[in-house]
Amino acid sequence: MPKPKDNKQPESIKYKRFEFASGDDTIHGMANFEVQTQEAQTFGFYADTGQGKSEGGGPGTGKAVLYTPGSSTEVLGEGLKVRNAGDVVQLPAKIIKCKRGDTIIECENGDVTIRGRNINIEAVGGGQDGVININGNRIIDVNAPDVRLQGEKITSKATKDLSMISEGFTEMKSAFTLIASQADEEFGVMAQTLKEATSIIKPKVGEATEAIKKKVEKSGIKDRLREVAEEIVGGL
Repeated sequence: MPKPKDNKQPESIKYKRFEFASGDDTIHGMANFEVQTQEAQTFGFYADTGQGKSEGGGPGTGKAVLYTPGSSTEVLGEGLKVRNAGDVVQLPAKIIKCKRGDTIIECENGDVTIRGRNINIEAVGGGQDGVININGNRIIDVNAPDVRLQGEKITSKATKDLSMISEGFTEMKSAFTLIASQADEEFGVMAQTLKEATSIIKPKVGEATEAIKKKVEKSGIKDRLREVAEEIVGGL
């Protein structure tokens, strides 16, 4: 057995159904404390391996690992009060807090179920963060008596088919509405209108846009400036 990196002697205490060990070199790093059972269940605390360590040093990246071939169950919060309907004041029974790094929940051959009276998902990052991504390889199904989408900008895009079906009243309101098929956009009578409405042409340096030209001509400021210039020249 290789000598531990801290130059201390390995230690172990064996009992009939379990064993305590310290100083062993494992896949998780050097074991500071590890308990193993006769059914291959393991719980241990392992020394810093340097993986993911902050540049400033910090407290290190020592880890705790629980392994069991079967299931793991926690039952919490039985002594907390029973809340009435509509009471949204937080009453934590379990808190998992990551100061840094990510939280990953992965089921290699199973499903993930999150069930609660209410479920809140928040992305509170700023700048380039604050994003919620939901990806499904086959179907994403959202079902509720009342479904609401609210945002400054909402985009729905289908690479094949898009269906909107209402068995009741349908109301659509907008400040401006532009609806066209691909054929209309490319070949139809609305092609030029759609092109002008959806195209952004940047003016060249030193070139006024048509809108500015029209405003200047309509205001008559060019004629007025010409008159003022003539008056100045005539007074010299």
